[in-house]
Amino acid sequence: MTISFLSGSSSYASSSASDTASLEKQLAKYTAELKELAASKEDAKTKQVKMQQLQLQIQQIQTQIAQKQSNASSSSAQQDNNSKKDVNAAKLGVNVAETEGSIDISI
Repeated sequence: MTISFLSGSSSYASSSASDTASLEKQLAKYTAELKELAASKEDAKTKQVKMQQLQLQIQQIQTQIAQKQSNASSSSAQQDNNSKKDVNAAKLGVNVAETEGSIDISI
């Protein structure tokens, strides 16, 4: 009996984690810049424009982080689901090969 499963989701998850770490570093940088700007003595109008730009960048990064975390948890859930398929296939004594968009089952 052979059970095979093809998946690239584990490499995606590690890539996503490093992307998230990079985004979190950018977020910390922009947050620090925003605090420095708030304490600066620039004229009010220039300060306001710069603060709005930084706040927008911070929001965009926060959105990207949330999306990556959501994708990572979806990927993890998919891996759990695939593991359950493999266990169920083993119990049934069937060969299951899954590729993107199709499932081949032979008994």
